[in-house]
Amino acid sequence: MNVVAVVGPRWIARSARLGAPSVTLWLLAWALFFLPMAAAIIELSSRHPDQGGLYAWTRRAFGPVHGFICGWCVWVNNLFYFPSLLLFVAANLLVAAGPQAAHLADSRSYSTIVVLAGLAFCIVLGLRGLGAGRWLQRLGMIGTWVPALLLMLAGMAALSSVGSATSFAPSALVPHHDVLATVSLWSALCFAFSGFEVGAFVGQEVKDPRRTLPMGVLIAGIIATVVYIAGSASVLVTMPASALNERSGIADAVELSSSRLGLSGLGALTGALVALGSLAGVYSWFGGAARVPFAAGVDRALPSAFARLDPKHGAPRNAILVQGLASVAIFLLSVFLSVTGGQTSIQEAYDIMVNLTILVYFVPYLYLFAALVRLRLVDAATADDPNVWKVPGGAFGLWAAAISGFLATAISVALVFVPPAGTGNVVNYEANLMGQAAIVLGVGVALYWFSRRKA
Repeated sequence: MNVVAVVGPRWIARSARLGAPSVTLWLLAWALFFLPMAAAIIELSSRHPDQGGLYAWTRRAFGPVHGFICGWCVWVNNLFYFPSLLLFVAANLLVAAGPQAAHLADSRSYSTIVVLAGLAFCIVLGLRGLGAGRWLQRLGMIGTWVPALLLMLAGMAALSSVGSATSFAPSALVPHHDVLATVSLWSALCFAFSGFEVGAFVGQEVKDPRRTLPMGVLIAGIIATVVYIAGSASVLVTMPASALNERSGIADAVELSSSRLGLSGLGALTGALVALGSLAGVYSWFGGAARVPFAAGVDRALPSAFARLDPKHGAPRNAILVQGLASVAIFLLSVFLSVTGGQTSIQEAYDIMVNLTILVYFVPYLYLFAALVRLRLVDAATADDPNVWKVPGGAFGLWAAAISGFLATAISVALVFVPPAGTGNVVNYEANLMGQAAIVLGVGVALYWFSRRKA
């Protein structure tokens, strides 16, 4: 579940936009964000394997108001995440369909059909319970592993046949041109490592969670690091960053390298598998994220209707339905609404939704690192529990992890407001980013006030 939910091939293509400096930024994201985040999640999930994950930990550490803000952001970011990842699915399905379908890459009608169909699929499957989608997660593993392997083989083939299309000399690993736009994508690389708390969302549905959840984070973290760095380097060995189409870059790189060897069809196969793996990633988060408003409904931080379960399958029915319909609304707003007139392109809508995901989702990570310190210091009940894994290094290790992770998260949030290179309408980008974020947070505050007043 961790690998399918976290390891996203699209982050490989997004990082490759940076060229050779992507390797440096991946290493910085791994050291300054992933390691502290993994340490925090492992300690908190072994200390408190509660249903709701980040929401439950923040509520335990800082009270119900902060718990609600954290849980609301954890949930709401997925409303942007689902359609943006399904846009990535749409682009890779076109690669699988062949050159004759390439003209649909920027088609709003085609993209809308794929996104709405994907969300409908996740709703229907999600209503049948977590176990109903296990087959999709297993297929998603194939859709993650095989494209990564094909991409790395393509990079080695390109390197041996025509040489690297990108220089990886030490001087090339440091950004020189448009430094701010290049560094701004670092927030996406940190986000690529996020999500390992997905298992903790369903902690009470996992066998032996105090052992299983930490082990899942460690194993999946190693896999993610190798896939991201080796995958990005392989894309850049095969083609220069200037020739990269972000939403289909992995399949394009495999097709380019394999065609030089006289092999046809590998690019289409890669596109189909990447689409499959990404759809599985959407579903993994769709099911896990719905448990957050369910837990908030149980606590009366959201209307109690969110706490209702399907009588047959036990899934949080209302939470899943509201989640799916809200994602549909946000997608349609992002694609068809432009505050400055004209039309928002598919790529611009994709960038807006990706960065809205990062902006909203990283608020709970600020709580994560604060809760790590708070619960270590005040939770006497588990202080000497041998089953609790603790961040190594005593007090120094605790504070180093918390401070590093908190600062990396805060910097990532700030960098989201730097428009990606090639943004056509900067005013529309910033207005969508701030406006939609304000709306979803405002709705959350209103719902919380209503629920507490009623309670």
